[in-house]
Amino acid sequence: MGIEVISSGLQTTIQDLGRKGWSHMGVPESGSADKFSSKLANFLLNKELNSPVIECTLTGPVLKFLKSFSLIITGADMKPKINDKSFKMNTTIRVKINDVLSMSNCSVGCRTYIAFSENLISERFLNSASTYLPAKLGGINGLPLQVGDVISTEPVNLDAAKTKKIDLNTISSFTNDWELRAMEGPEFKFLSTRSKKHILLSSYTVSNDSNRMGNRLDGERIELTNKDQMISCPMNIGTVQCPLGGLPIILGCDSQTLGGYPRILQIAEIDFPLIGQLRPRDRVSFKKISLEEARTELKNQTQLFPFF
Repeated sequence: MGIEVISSGLQTTIQDLGRKGWSHMGVPESGSADKFSSKLANFLLNKELNSPVIECTLTGPVLKFLKSFSLIITGADMKPKINDKSFKMNTTIRVKINDVLSMSNCSVGCRTYIAFSENLISERFLNSASTYLPAKLGGINGLPLQVGDVISTEPVNLDAAKTKKIDLNTISSFTNDWELRAMEGPEFKFLSTRSKKHILLSSYTVSNDSNRMGNRLDGERIELTNKDQMISCPMNIGTVQCPLGGLPIILGCDSQTLGGYPRILQIAEIDFPLIGQLRPRDRVSFKKISLEEARTELKNQTQLFPFF
């Protein structure tokens, strides 16, 4: 016994850092869509970064606690309340038996993460608790949390002496107008001269037809000079594909591991967490950087946030 789901929210799942190293077998990484916020929550509780958390999408759940423990909420602000009393994001809160956590919807960002001082017990596949909905793996029966579900928890040793401090003021605020740093993809050369300029100078709108697998973008269509069918190639989180229709797709954490559309851009790893916070009707633009710049910015981020 631990947590009872009173209301499920739009799409609420159990996630950890995913299933790395299985893409050669066709298994996507999955895990938290915004791994920065997920790791931040566990870091602030002094837990293992890979500990399972609850991921909420656009609208949060209502949860009743069947035992006492601490929790912390990061990511998009869904205006959390305990027993109808508001509390701050990124702040450790102690809850008691029969306390109720309620969450509303977020206006910026897309996903919120709830970490607990006790470990969530869930199904595991390939050593990960992450819920992968297309194959019904992990989490609770491989599905989003349902009304009436009860998530069991178990105590875990937290060594407060190892706690490291970070400056929460250095965490970037969420927005509805995102700039994603990106490098040219292997098939960038397939774009027309005009489209090579356009994709780096214009902005797109995130389509309603978006999910953890990928974010479809609406806007001016990209022109391909080479429309020959490609042999399927490896894909990665942050790969920007261009289907024949000309509207780009930014692949997310649940994306396929192989694909046959041109890979016109690759989002830099430092901005992978931002992909998980894109919401329908957000504006997206791309800033071209070099591979060396991407490595440098990732290194700088790691110095600011040791858990990144």
